[in-house]
This record gives sequence, structure tokens and C-alpha cells, in this order.
Amino acid sequence: MPIRNFFKKLVLSMGETPERGYTAAKPGLKEYIGKTGIAKTTLRPSGTAIFDGELVDVVTLGEFIEAGTEILVTSVEGMRVIVKENQKEL
Repeated sequence: MPIRNFFKKLVLSMGETPERGYTAAKPGLKEYIGKTGIAKTTLRPSGTAIFDGELVDVVTLGEFIEAGTEILVTSVEGMRVIVKENQKEL
């Protein structure tokens, strides 16, 4: 029994749930190109954003973007959704 307790300490006991910000990559991400959303977490340069009520893992091209900022999807490379801060024209 002592060996079993030892291995319990080595195993991750917390679940990775969507409520904690964990999401699985979804196929068909090209549909997001051109969409705007909101950065849910600070993007440094990666993080999570919300598009049409869905959480999506995103990455910038090196910029840091604060949580709550409106962002725009510029491209998708494989499973990477690349975003930038949405610059609204005046």
C-alpha cells in the first residue's frame, strides 16, 4: 500500500475542464478567419478567446493583448488560430 500512495502524488489529480479554461482543438478552424471576438485571457502571446460564445485557443504574432480586448482572426495555420487587436476605423 505505501507504494500506491507514492504514485498518487505523481499523478495530476485536478481535471482539465472548460470552466478552468481548457479546451480541445477543433477541426475546421478556417471558418474563424475574419471573425471578431473578445480575449478571455491575456494573450502573451497565446491564450483563450470567445467567438460566438465558443472558447477558442488563439495566438498573436508576438503582441501582448489584455483580456477583454476585441480581437480579429487574421489567419489559421493548422490548429493555430492567429489573431491581432481589432483596430476599428474612425
